[in-house]
Amino acid sequence: MHHHLCKNCEHTFEGNFCSNCGQKTNTKRLDWNYIFDELKYTFLHLNGGLLYTCKQLLVRPGDMVREFIEGKRVKHYKPILLVFVLAGITTLLLHYSGDMEILAQLKPQKNNPFNPKVYADILSKYYTYIQLASIPIISLCTWLGFKKWGYNYIENIIINSFAVAQSLLLGILITPIKNLCIGTSGFFIITTVLSLFTIAFQIWLYLQLYKSRDLGFLILRMVLSGIIFVVLFLLAIVLGVVIGFSVGILKP
Repeated sequence: MHHHLCKNCEHTFEGNFCSNCGQKTNTKRLDWNYIFDELKYTFLHLNGGLLYTCKQLLVRPGDMVREFIEGKRVKHYKPILLVFVLAGITTLLLHYSGDMEILAQLKPQKNNPFNPKVYADILSKYYTYIQLASIPIISLCTWLGFKKWGYNYIENIIINSFAVAQSLLLGILITPIKNLCIGTSGFFIITTVLSLFTIAFQIWLYLQLYKSRDLGFLILRMVLSGIIFVVLFLLAIVLGVVIGFSVGILKP
């Protein structure tokens, strides 16, 4: 068999791909065929990975997550990358979202450090990072809450990456509905119902994921995870206030 010298890492190998770095043997000059091949690969990758995984998150979320953890992963989009993609789309949509428009119009209350406009600006600029940063924290809570049920901390990160991705996906799908209701008397009722709908989907994910477990114990462990999250959240607020006073950002 003919030996090739890899143009990427200069490793000598046989076959169509470098055994050291994976570079293709055939590296033709870039032309229109290269562009068409890239577009075809991108479309097939999206259709076979991204769209497939999004559909599974809507129709059988818990079963899909369990199968992914157990090793059935070829068809699926990588969960953390999926959060990146969906959060990026959500960040774009936030600029046209009724929630951000209403927040930006609110006036800060006297003696209240919360500034709605600043909050809206931060959320629209750093939404992706906020979502990604929340995953390890939520995963710590679910790992502690479900600790005796087999999944380790890293597996909980994967579970909650899919859960966050599901929430982002539903947010993307319901944004047009929310925008149609801007300025109507029922806007807050509709947005509240849609938010509860999103939470219900995440609960459904966990119900499917642990469907072999007793429902009562499952609910108790979900509540326990929620309590742990609230405690950590309150501790973070207290720590933030203490640090704020100590460095002079906050004043008595």
